[in-house]
Amino acid sequence: MRAFASSLAPAAPGPPFAMQRTALALAAALLLLQSTAPTQAAAKPVAQQAQAANSAAGTQVWDLNQLYPSDAAWEAERLALLAELPKVKTLQGTLGQSAQSLRAGLDQISALRLRLNRLQAYAFQKADENTQHSDNQARRQLADAVGNQLGEAASFVSAEVGAIGRAKVEAFLAAEPGLAKHGQGLRTMLRLAEHTLSPKEEALLAAAAEPLQQPGAIYGLLSNADLPWPKITIRGKTVVLDQEQYTAYRSDADPKVRAQVFKAFWPVYKAYERTLGAVYAANLRGTVFMARARNYPSSVAMAQGSDNIPEAVYRSLVQEANAGLPTLHRYLKLRSRVLGLKAPGYQDMYVPLAKPSGQYPQAEAEALTLAALQPMGAEYTGKLAAAFKQNWMHSVPQRGKVSGAYMNGAAYDVHPYLLMSYNGDYLAMSTLAHEWGHAMHSVYSNANQPFETADYSTFIAEIPSTANELLLADYMVANAKTRDEKIFALSQQLENIRSTFFRQAMFAEFELASHEAVERGEAVTGERLSQIYLDLLKRYHGDAQNVVKIDPLYGIEWAYIPHFYRDFYVYQYATCISAAAYFAEGIGQGDSALRERFFTLLKSGSSADAYALTRAAGVDLATPAPYRALLRRMDRAIDQLEQLLAQKKN
Repeated sequence: MRAFASSLAPAAPGPPFAMQRTALALAAALLLLQSTAPTQAAAKPVAQQAQAANSAAGTQVWDLNQLYPSDAAWEAERLALLAELPKVKTLQGTLGQSAQSLRAGLDQISALRLRLNRLQAYAFQKADENTQHSDNQARRQLADAVGNQLGEAASFVSAEVGAIGRAKVEAFLAAEPGLAKHGQGLRTMLRLAEHTLSPKEEALLAAAAEPLQQPGAIYGLLSNADLPWPKITIRGKTVVLDQEQYTAYRSDADPKVRAQVFKAFWPVYKAYERTLGAVYAANLRGTVFMARARNYPSSVAMAQGSDNIPEAVYRSLVQEANAGLPTLHRYLKLRSRVLGLKAPGYQDMYVPLAKPSGQYPQAEAEALTLAALQPMGAEYTGKLAAAFKQNWMHSVPQRGKVSGAYMNGAAYDVHPYLLMSYNGDYLAMSTLAHEWGHAMHSVYSNANQPFETADYSTFIAEIPSTANELLLADYMVANAKTRDEKIFALSQQLENIRSTFFRQAMFAEFELASHEAVERGEAVTGERLSQIYLDLLKRYHGDAQNVVKIDPLYGIEWAYIPHFYRDFYVYQYATCISAAAYFAEGIGQGDSALRERFFTLLKSGSSADAYALTRAAGVDLATPAPYRALLRRMDRAIDQLEQLLAQKKN
């Protein structure tokens, strides 16, 4: 459903969205959440594209009437879908009768999933544009319920396909051309057969999905609604230091304010350490239970196995991130010198190195994005320029609108939808380029794949979007009008690598350690989790080397990260920025063969396993090479920044 959230700011956690396929989701292949058919647009010269973008409205509101003309039409479709669900259960026991029976059954389920995706897209987006509207929230719950019921009704499919067996399934595929679109899903189910239980047991696990999601729901309520936020006075102004205000003031230019904010904010979480620890431990135990129920040796093996990603990818990332800590420490030392910090602490991590270079109205941001993406080719920028003029994105800041940014590609037979609150700063422009990278990925995938394989794994999802972001960053550095603009653009690049690669790798290491502790039968309390996290904070930030000193209080930060309730998810931000840097560098340098492989990846959806697709495109994330290339990029940016700062000083 909701897909490709690029912000790691706290948000209400919940079940995995469209970008995530779990072992419970019809054997990870049949009930895929899809994207959109592309908007065809003739390629235009750069000047015409920029002019078109500049003529667009400064802000946009999406048109959900393209999904359903009214709430009443949505409700009618919901009831119609519910009426179809009993028919799914009648398919049980019929799939192995013939190739035609298998095709008919899978087609029937796929058609319902297509309709469900559209139903959920409307409900989720209506809810997100105004979270204070109770009818919108109720509609979202109703849409979730339909999805859960379809999942339960179809839960027998995996076991039944496993019972049919590989030889017979392959014979069916050879005999019935109409089964081709289901081939990848069927082979995935066969691969996962050893982790698939009997139909009755599968139904029980499907029914258990909702209670197993409750730790995340409890965390969301506690973190977003019930924590008692303190009031502090900043420059004579009384501030209720909730998550939003913490995010705003942690980057304050005054070091005294930053210290005040950190010392007031984190004790709130610390006071609830025992409760928050119990909630997260329940989440961990639920994941470990599911891994054992499905005969996986570990939780991380289950998370990687559902998409057939080698566990070596996860462990290579952690290993190479640790090997690259000298580069991170080099950057952190440079930050301290520039900011004049004699004793830098964790509270200084978010203050910018340079002042923003100005505001970018949305039309200008779109024009700059198009210019930066010229190395992608005229077809790509032509499609993007045309899409900018459609009502696909809700970018108007408004009361009650959900925070963050995402692309929702669930409505395969309509088009992608995007959400952000565009405020005109550099980060907003970068986010715009990033989210439209997701949308264009869906456009290309849907143009070249049937519904059944148009979705794409999280393992791939952040690569095209981050490549767009990096190409924009390179363009802004190359075309900076002043030294200060270039310094700002370089500092943003470096901060992006720090937060997207190193921080997410640190999160990945925390998740691994926490799950392994439960698997060993150890007691996992809030205090224990804080100690695990504190040790990682100190290592990653060079506490022992006096690079950045870490106050023990900040070990509670794990309780601030909602993404830990989506197990083994955030590591893919780090792998994807590594792959994206590889593509952005080559495409930016005019490597036409690499660009062709990149577009093959965009068009491939989930037609093959995600790891196989990225490796075919030239990036093997189970090896050190892509991570070391990203670190070289970071070192080059540090070199450039040091040279510019030296020139400015002279």
